Amino acid sequence: MHDPIFLVGFMGSGKSTIGRHLAEALGRRFLDTDVFVETRFRQRITDMFAEHGEAVFRRRERMAIEELMSMPDTVFATGGGLPCYTDTMDHLLEAGHVIYLRCSTPILAARLELCKRTRPTIRDKSGEELLAFVQDTLAVREPIYSRAHRICEIDHVDTPQKEQLFALELAKELAH
Repeated sequence: MHDPIFLVGFMGSGKSTIGRHLAEALGRRFLDTDVFVETRFRQRITDMFAEHGEAVFRRRERMAIEELMSMPDTVFATGGGLPCYTDTMDHLLEAGHVIYLRCSTPILAARLELCKRTRPTIRDKSGEELLAFVQDTLAVREPIYSRAHRICEIDHVDTPQKEQLFALELAKELAH
């Protein structure tokens, strides 16, 4: 049995996509904490935000990760804000191997512009507002994300082929 692997980073950094490839390369389960939260509470995240607000969502997200973090042989894609809620990063660091997928602000903003309708915190932001939001939020989260056991720069991982290759290389490094 292997300790769990937790992928952390800003929304749009590729945690879910790279996580699936990494789990496959390592022969482990993959679990996206956002999907788990939606299933566990039988409500889409966008609806949770709309009906209950971000604070309720963050509490539910924390409850979910507490339930899951002891699962061995699992690669987790965490929600972008999850490590920043209370002392969650401390728990992740103790429970398994934490990998920060670091991506620059302009790349994140460009990626998020393409899918912002599905993301409640950025849905209504203009291009400039989105860029400012990413910059401001990342400035707060970066010190927390940077506590990860490993930091991977991923600006260059910008195609499906590169995502798969990156995950394979990371799997090789983790196996040693």
